[in-house]
Amino acid sequence: MPTIVCRGAALIVLVAGLGACARNVSVGNVPGPTYAIEVRNAFDIDMIVSYDDGGGPRVLGTVSSNRTERFVIAGPARTSIHISAVDVERNQSFGPVSVELAIGETAQIVLQ
Repeated sequence: MPTIVCRGAALIVLVAGLGACARNVSVGNVPGPTYAIEVRNAFDIDMIVSYDDGGGPRVLGTVSSNRTERFVIAGPARTSIHISAVDVERNQSFGPVSVELAIGETAQIVLQ
């Protein structure tokens, strides 16, 4: 019986040690400020919206026909960005248009 207790105690120490190692994780840089944009789609088809802050286009998401969606952009390379949109079949497009992001403000874009 003492052998089983020792193995159990060793297992508890091993598991506790692994848990302690797991908590020692390096966290990367905190992202920069966040900015909000609101995109209203006046087209009769769904549009895929993207932005470019100088580092290449990044998809924000889809805005359904005649709907409005709010997007948050975290830590862009610069606050002057370009917004573009295209439908899934790439028959209809919008932009690019320049948008100036500001903390605490929501930039308004209308796809038409």
